[in-house]
Parts: sequence; C-alpha cells; structure tokens
Amino acid sequence: MTTPSASTRLAPLTSQDKQILQKVADTVRVLSAEAVEKAASGHPGLPMGCAELGAYLYAYALRHNPRNPGWMGRDRFVLSAGHGSMFLYSLLHLSGYALSLDELKNFRQLGSRTPGHPEHEAHAPGVETTTGPLGQGVAAATGMAIAQKWLRARFGAELFSAKIVALAGDGCMMEGITSEAGSLAGHLGLENLIIIYDSNDICLDGPLAEAMSEDTARRYEAYGFNVLRINGHDFDEIKKAFATAWDENTRPTLIIAKTIIGKGAPNKQGTSASHGAKLGAEELAATKKALGWPDEAFHIPTEVREFFKSRQAQFAAYEKAWNEKLAALMQDPEKAKLWETCANGELPADYADAIWNLDVAPNKATRAQGQQLIAKVAELAPFFVTGSADLSCSDLTNIKSSQFVTRADWTQRNIKFGVREFAMAAANYGMWLHGMVQPLCGTFFTFSDYMRNAIRVAALMKARVFFQFTHDSIFLGEDGPTHQPIEQLAALRAMPNLTVFRPCDENELKAMWIEAWKCDGPVAFILSRQGIESQGEATRSRAREGVARGGYVLKGEPGGRCDVLIAATGSEVGLAMRAAALLEQQGRSVRVVSMPCWERFEAQDAAYREAVLGGEVGLRVSLEAAATLGWHKYIGADGLAIGIDQFGMSAPEKALAEHFGFTPEKVVERITAALPVGA
Repeated sequence: MTTPSASTRLAPLTSQDKQILQKVADTVRVLSAEAVEKAASGHPGLPMGCAELGAYLYAYALRHNPRNPGWMGRDRFVLSAGHGSMFLYSLLHLSGYALSLDELKNFRQLGSRTPGHPEHEAHAPGVETTTGPLGQGVAAATGMAIAQKWLRARFGAELFSAKIVALAGDGCMMEGITSEAGSLAGHLGLENLIIIYDSNDICLDGPLAEAMSEDTARRYEAYGFNVLRINGHDFDEIKKAFATAWDENTRPTLIIAKTIIGKGAPNKQGTSASHGAKLGAEELAATKKALGWPDEAFHIPTEVREFFKSRQAQFAAYEKAWNEKLAALMQDPEKAKLWETCANGELPADYADAIWNLDVAPNKATRAQGQQLIAKVAELAPFFVTGSADLSCSDLTNIKSSQFVTRADWTQRNIKFGVREFAMAAANYGMWLHGMVQPLCGTFFTFSDYMRNAIRVAALMKARVFFQFTHDSIFLGEDGPTHQPIEQLAALRAMPNLTVFRPCDENELKAMWIEAWKCDGPVAFILSRQGIESQGEATRSRAREGVARGGYVLKGEPGGRCDVLIAATGSEVGLAMRAAALLEQQGRSVRVVSMPCWERFEAQDAAYREAVLGGEVGLRVSLEAAATLGWHKYIGADGLAIGIDQFGMSAPEKALAEHFGFTPEKVVERITAALPVGA
C-alpha cells in the first residue's frame, strides 16, 4: 500500500470546511480563556492566537488516532511553548482523546490531568512529552525525529514515515537549546521534523522588538531548513504550508506563522496583557460577544462535536492502514523478531549473566572499562543507541562495532550530537519517548550542568535515558578547575527520580549495567578518567548484590564493633582500602563500605542499612573526591567527611592527590586526628 502524498491527502478546503474549522478555532479560544479565568492563572494568549493552526492540525494534518494515543505509526505533536497548555488540552478533548470536559474545568488544580504545563501521558493521553522550560520541546521533537529515522533504516519507510510537529513561541526561539536543536536537525537532514513558529511579536514583558531583532528565517535557512511564511489565521495558507511540509523529503521545515496573540479578545489581543494572566470577567464577556458565543460556561457547539465525531473513522483508518503494513512486515521472521525485541525493549534471558561473566580488563579507568561493556550491551540489545557531545573518543561512549550516523546512513548506532549538550540531553529523552530505542549519551561530568534542566525533565517523566559522565573528579588532572567536577555529584543526587551510580572498579561497573535497566527513570553513570585499582575478589564476590542494594560492606563485617568505618564511592574506594590497611597496622579495626548508589541504598530496609553502617563504631568517615554535602546523614553530625569543598587546580593527578589530601597517609592522618582521645 502506497501512502498518498500530503498534497493529495490534504485536499483543498471548501467554504464549509473553513466554516467548521473556524468554529473549532473559536471553541479553542473560548475554552482556553474560560479555563484560565476559572483557575485565575494561566496563559490565554497562545491558545487564542494559534487556534486556527491547532484546528487544522488536529482535524486534518496529523495522522493520529485519539482512540489509541500510543499507536507507533502516528504523527506526533509537541507543544514546546508549554505555557499555552490549554491549546493542547482543548484540542485533545475536542478531537476525541480521553480527556474530559471536567478536566478542562479543573485546569491547574491539585490532582487534575490538566496541569499548568503539559505533563507526559501519565496525566493526559496525547501529551507526547512534558514541556514548559522553553525550547526543550523543540529538542525533544528533534530526538523523536532522530529515533524515527533510525527505526526507518531497520523497518522501512512504510512504517516510519510520520512527522514530528513542534509548536514554538518567541521565547523558544530565543532559548539556546532551540539553536542547538535546529543546527543538529539541519545537519542530519531531519525531513520528518516540522517546527511551527508562533510569531506574534509579543513576549511576557512586552513587545518582542525590545528583546529580539534577528532574522529568524535566515537563521533557519542557514541551518538547512525549508522555511515557509504564512498568515497563521488563514486556513488556505495553513493547509498549503502543512501539505508542503508533509511532502518535504530532504530537510526539516520551519513554518513561520504570523499570529495575533490573544486573538478574539477585543481589548487585549496583540498585547502582552493576554500572555500570562486571565483576561478578566469583563474582557471574557467581550470576547464571547465578539465571537457570537453564548454566555454558557465551557460551551462546545454541537456542530464541533459532530465534526470531530465524523473524523474518527478517518483517524481509525490511518492506524488500520499502518497495521496492515506492520502485518506484512511480520511475515518476515527475522524482521518480526527484531520488531518484538525493539517494541518490548526486551533483553535476552541470560543478559545479567552475560554481563557479569564478561572479561573486563582490571585496573583501568572506568570509562575505558565502560566501553567494553557498552560493546557487549550493544551486542545483546539491538535497540541500544549511543551518542556524545563531540567527546566519544574521550568519554568512550561509542559502540566500536558501528560507525556514526550520517544524514545518508541511519543504519549505524553512534550519533554525533556535536557540542550541543543541552539539546543532546533533551533529544535523548525524546528518543526514549518515541519508543523502540534505548538511548545513552555522554560528556564530561562537569558539563552535566549544561544538561541539568533536560535531565530534570527526563526525571519528571521517569524517562529511562542513560547519561554517561566521565572525568568525574579533580583527578582528571591538568585541565584544571573549569573541567574538574566538585558539586555536580551532590546536585544530581538531590534530583528526584534520577539514579546515580559511581562504580569503584570493573565488577561494580558490570553490576551497574545489570541494574540500570531496572531503573524507573533516568540513570547517571559517573566514571573516571584515571585508572582505578581493581578490588578483585572483594568486589567479585560481593558487588553483584551490593550494587543492587546501593551500598555494602567491602571489608570487615556488617554491624558489630569497629574503630573506624570508611564509606566511599568510585575511585576513593581503593583509597579507603589502602587507608584501612594502614589503620590496621596501627591495631585498629576497620570496616570499609562501598556506596555506589545512594538511591538504591535509601530504598533498602532499615535493618540492612543498619547492618552496613551501624553498630558500635568509634568514628564514621566518608571519603569522596567531591563536595561533602549529603554525607553526614550516613556518618552522623560527629562523623568525618573527607571531600573537596573548594574548586580544584590544574596539576598532574599525583600532585593533586597530595595537595588535597587524597593519599592513604594523609587520609589516615586525618582519621587519627579525629578519633576520640584514647581510641
């Protein structure tokens, strides 16, 4: 079955078509204004200004099925300008998604499915991604387009010919992440990406001209986009632009739609007064009067209901035709098996044993050991894709058996995101949201700060993206304090729904790769640049269960009495073991605890945590080449936190260890000085 071109599918509009579409658009306007008014909070300007665009999108342009929002073959719509959420909620309700009118009335209220900014599908079906931080929706949509191109190379264009549409506002266009994403999309030739720019010349603070004077069209042309300019309130121009964008097959499209913010509000349209506050009872009444709307609250015309009811057969037909193509593909046993594996995110039954029994070279940097494991994971999980921010040769994220994706070759499994860390992070959660791929992306740990808000949105959605951060401490050496992470570890640990692993050697690293797939949310791998001493049999015999529990006794006995307990992570576990040996030479009893994952440790029952950290202990010590923030909950207010609460320095690794006190002798010196008198 051949998919008709958009020009054919999106037939010319009759006067009757335009009349009902205008009625839909005005319904969106009034519903949005009323919901904001009832909540006494929200942003009516975008929904009212983009109503015609939304009416046409959901009625004709998008190939979607409201009865099955998760259908893999659908076109996807992302509201990057998430503050205009009532635009999306109104259209989801009208077009038949399972979002009730009562939910629209409950806009921005505790426990509603219509929060102030769109939150992923768990709240409202048809919400493809959480948006609100401006620009991230564009980058997430770029990731969805990347995932789809990658899957097309494996399963064919008949199944993966959908479009990813993002609606961005002036604020999105000013955000740096949008520039990063646009540059990447143009470079990769993502013809399946359409960005609609709601160009209304108004910001929250006032006229756009006071903050932005660039030629956005020329900027996107330079990125390699097909740029179209339309009147965003003219259905003929909207239809023509969408048909052109859907038929585009070599480059992404930017549709610059000139609109009037708050259109329909007689006294506030075209002004910042309609952007981020309710219209007010008087202006709402004037809006209804101007539109010929009844006074009834949340009124939806019968003809609008009937119109979308009549469209359901076509929406279902889109999915039916796609399912027939999928059925044809499934006749090929090899393709069918690959499809099921990717669709289910299915690991082999022996995955854990295959990883645990892998021969990984000891006494190496965990980033180098990690590359061995990435290669094995890629072998076992054909839906696993990696990428890096121009650092794959250093953060060692690339799959050695594969080359890099190019616009002409999507069969490869490594993606060069370039020095675009923020967009990379958001694109990766977009890839995960698309489905059928498991992404990993990497950079140096200090640059996680560039990515932080995207990691946070991934955590909000519990999107299981693997973030690999290498060069994890001052011990990266001569690159100095600009590159040496200090506060980043504590900052990531503070983020809800994010699981952070900092393994101490190859055995903890293998256990990490077993556990990462079980996480319900994003995962951060914190790996070293420098070589790390393997703990050999100590971790070989204990790490598989110990990492799963987040913390475990590596030396000594759980519970009971000891003079000193040292809890450490990553490269400092080896240091703790060497310091323990020196303390034992002094006749002191020592317990060493490795704590590679605080989140997992916190999830253990009190009895286990007490066995690991409790008992009659003379002094509890934490040892980590990072900020000490957070450690005192484990070592107590009287515990000794050995860390680095200042910026690093440019010097060789050994000189830094000596200067900052991270040698066995200096650690022992500090511990001895802190021990109770007579201990």
